[in-house]
Amino acid sequence: MPAEPDWNDFRIVLALGRAGSVAGAAQVLKVDPSTVSRRLAAAEAAFGAVLVVREGKEFALTSEGKSAFAAAEAMEGAADQARAEVRGARETLDGVVRVACPPVAIRYLENFPDMVASRHSELGVELLSGRTPVNLSKGEADISIRAVRPNDMDLAVAHTFGLGSGVFAARSYVEAHGRPATHADVAGHALVRYVEPFLHLPPFAWIEQFADPMASGIRVDNIDIAQHRIASGAGIGVLYCIAGDADDRLVRLFSEPIDVIEMNIVYHQSMRGSARLRAVLDLLIAFHIERRAALVGRES
Repeated sequence: MPAEPDWNDFRIVLALGRAGSVAGAAQVLKVDPSTVSRRLAAAEAAFGAVLVVREGKEFALTSEGKSAFAAAEAMEGAADQARAEVRGARETLDGVVRVACPPVAIRYLENFPDMVASRHSELGVELLSGRTPVNLSKGEADISIRAVRPNDMDLAVAHTFGLGSGVFAARSYVEAHGRPATHADVAGHALVRYVEPFLHLPPFAWIEQFADPMASGIRVDNIDIAQHRIASGAGIGVLYCIAGDADDRLVRLFSEPIDVIEMNIVYHQSMRGSARLRAVLDLLIAFHIERRAALVGRES
């Protein structure tokens, strides 16, 4: 079964049609005339038709050759347009950059899209929230903020920062039940606890050591619900410092964070040359550097 024509077959027809001779096509393609002749023979075999008729110095495309030439011009035009659009997209500061991040980051990044827009009016930012990391290789997002450092060579870590967790209670709870002076004093208090899948993360498992195994209660599978229950006075619980410290209803019981996890700002290597991604990435890194102390939970 003969091979299907590929771009090289169309390219030889395009060169021959424009140059009007084998020697001219050889100059266009920067090869010797014998190579042009071989490629023409291969193209005709792939098309299954005679594409060029030569009688002495006369040179002409057959009807099949003219059809192939027209198709080659159209393909070249489409490729040129695509190339221009891709380069334009990579070089211009417009369009939308999607940033995937955990729910806690949605809170402190809430005003980040407006900050980007104030610097680059044609550039938009979409924040995508979810517990499961997106697949950057499949284009599900342009940038990802995640705890797990990637081992895929196609993914690059642009910046790393610490995210601290602290122990919180409602002001009303402290007034009613007192404030534990030490970690050990947490035992005996009502506790807001997380469901089993959360307990593989050290900060959310931390409070389990102080829980009464026989005590009844409610476990939550959502940090927002946990914050709501803590703020309503249901008990003492663990939250990310950046979220708990910003809630006027809450008080942090211990000045030092109980845990700090490493977070990574990640992008796909194929986007390295994109101007819009670079602009957003630079602002996102600067944003996290400026808030480094608050994120880790050691802001004075």
